[in-house]
Amino acid sequence: MQLEINSNNEIIAYLVCGGIDGIELVKYGGAIPDNFEENFKPSFYLLKNNEIVLNPNYIEPTPPKSAGGPTTEQQMINQLGLQVANLTAEVNQLKGGVSNV
Repeated sequence: MQLEINSNNEIIAYLVCGGIDGIELVKYGGAIPDNFEENFKPSFYLLKNNEIVLNPNYIEPTPPKSAGGPTTEQQMINQLGLQVANLTAEVNQLKGGVSNV
């Protein structure tokens, strides 16, 4: 197993086989805690004295909270929808149709 370790000795990634160019990995051949792969999250484990141990300082990251309003992408989609509706109404007027806007 190869481990990617940050400056705090936290394990932020691991590889069972192979490698990744440009990333410094530490080869590890010691005991692996039960359910390591199932429980793995970046920084959840430390490499301490050449052993994988739970990180006592681990804090579960919290997802960013929404401000409650529409996102920028949603606002842009809404504006595009309004533009399509307006253009459709103009096309219908030019064709002699009825406008619903």
